[in-house]
Amino acid sequence: LHLSLLPDPRFVMAARIADNSDQNDDKVYFFFSETVPSPDGGPGYVTVSRVGRVCVNDAGGQRVLVNKWSTFLKARLVCSVPGPGGAETHFDQLEDVFLLWTKAGKSLEVYALFSTVSAVFQGFAVCLYHMADIWEVFKGPFAHQDGPQHQWGPYGGKVPFPRPGMCPSKMTAQPGRPFGSTKDYPDEVLQFARAHPLMFRPVRPRRGRPVLVKTHLAQQLRQIVVDRVEAEDGTYDVIFLGTDSGSVLKVMALQSGGSAEPEEVVLEELQVFK
Repeated sequence: LHLSLLPDPRFVMAARIADNSDQNDDKVYFFFSETVPSPDGGPGYVTVSRVGRVCVNDAGGQRVLVNKWSTFLKARLVCSVPGPGGAETHFDQLEDVFLLWTKAGKSLEVYALFSTVSAVFQGFAVCLYHMADIWEVFKGPFAHQDGPQHQWGPYGGKVPFPRPGMCPSKMTAQPGRPFGSTKDYPDEVLQFARAHPLMFRPVRPRRGRPVLVKTHLAQQLRQIVVDRVEAEDGTYDVIFLGTDSGSVLKVMALQSGGSAEPEEVVLEELQVFK
């Protein structure tokens, strides 16, 4: 089964991010939306948001995937509001992404701005992801489909070595396993990678819900920047949202304990452009 790697993509951002101290293991992460057949087998197409990645040192394969990405993987980015009876309101169109490094520079947080693609109502949501959660999804099972009419499920068979999506690095260049380049990867690895670019598990936001939801706005939200501010009573993330009318909303989401909905405080609206 050959899947188009990127059906009708709409790219929002790309960034080189180190997974660990081995620079050969660095990857470029892409944040984008794409249009795919309805996942529940229904008619028509749906928009979904993704995080994808490819090794910086990907040189393609020797016989399979020649001059093509051989380490590309992608996973769904979910930003949804839980509703009654397990129903969820999904925000599926990715608008913008902001990467927030913690002070020590050790961990990375991903703020993402989404909009709905619904004819019912127009809404926007901001979801927060930890890079560690994204890495976990890429370490998890691959999505597998027995045929076009079959449901997606986790791949249950044996995954070849080097694991598809791994970069040629210290991990793969071990004695007796001289995989110093993707051109050295066995054909079965590249064939598996070509047939299984999608991870089975989605990436879910922190606390399982958006930090901010906006509906019935007069303008469209297009861009996001976040500033982490130290105050006497703790640390706050101030969110700046750029609109299509040239104004910037300055908002703070206050999280009370537990998994309750965050309380939103609009600090000001600045008219930057006329």
